[in-house]
Amino acid sequence: MKLSMRQLKTDAHEDSLWSCAWTEGPDLLITGSVDETVKAWGASGETCEESHTYTGHSLGVITVAVDPKGLVASSALDSVIRVWDLTTNETKAVLETPPAEVWGIAFNPGESSTHIAAAGGASAAVNVYSLESKTSVSTLSFPTGVDKDKNDKFVLSVAYSPDGQRIAAGAMDGSVAIFDVNQGRLMHMLEGHKMPVRSLAFSPDSKTVVTACDDSHVNMYSVEHASLIGSLSGHTSWVLSVAWNPDGSGFLTGSSDRTVKVWDTASRTCAQTHTQHTDSVWGIAFKPDGTRVASVSDDKAICIFDVAS
Repeated sequence: MKLSMRQLKTDAHEDSLWSCAWTEGPDLLITGSVDETVKAWGASGETCEESHTYTGHSLGVITVAVDPKGLVASSALDSVIRVWDLTTNETKAVLETPPAEVWGIAFNPGESSTHIAAAGGASAAVNVYSLESKTSVSTLSFPTGVDKDKNDKFVLSVAYSPDGQRIAAGAMDGSVAIFDVNQGRLMHMLEGHKMPVRSLAFSPDSKTVVTACDDSHVNMYSVEHASLIGSLSGHTSWVLSVAWNPDGSGFLTGSSDRTVKVWDTASRTCAQTHTQHTDSVWGIAFKPDGTRVASVSDDKAICIFDVAS
């Protein structure tokens, strides 16, 4: 897998961009910013054009997520999750959480997304919210122990497996938890990092989890065996974001070293390094069909890449 630069959209927001996601229905790129807004962009052509701006947050947006039926959700430092309909641009839900208890978010996969999993920050848990009742319906807790500081398990990142059976979450102390969604229980704790896990993602076949960590390494874990199967080096600073190619052939990472790296799954080596950004790369995302990639940064820019095998 190789990337070729298509467009650099500068000054996309008034402040740093921390997250991005592509939609499946209307062909849009969604971005979230410290400027408290979420924007939708038409990015299928030669240029990246702003389509709509969603407002309502009172502090910076941490994460954006989309589902196949045309919903977009955002979490922010104001401890609120907002959900909008991309077709009508109307607000569908406002989920208020306790202070410092919502960071990364993810919709449950499938054609009918009914829940949002939220990395629970100071709660040392993943909290699952119902879009229908607009309340928390499940809490998946990290083991803390009586002699451990709960702040070590501050949960930053969360991801559903594509088959919907598992949730992975990364914590401030470098630990990664794998939960069984149907049984609502902890399956495995994955060790290997000792610093914050900022982002993680399942492979398309749901068998592997890849993690992005402040230790500058990218780890690969077997979900079934709860084992470390690879630790990839190449970044020179914090790794902030990770995304799998939908065909499973590789994945991408963004870092505070200002680069985007392309990794080959089979060889577990870096195939490319891109240096278009001038500041930390907080978000990276593939289009659902795998043909394009977007990355976003503290430099307030969006990079759009074409994907070639």
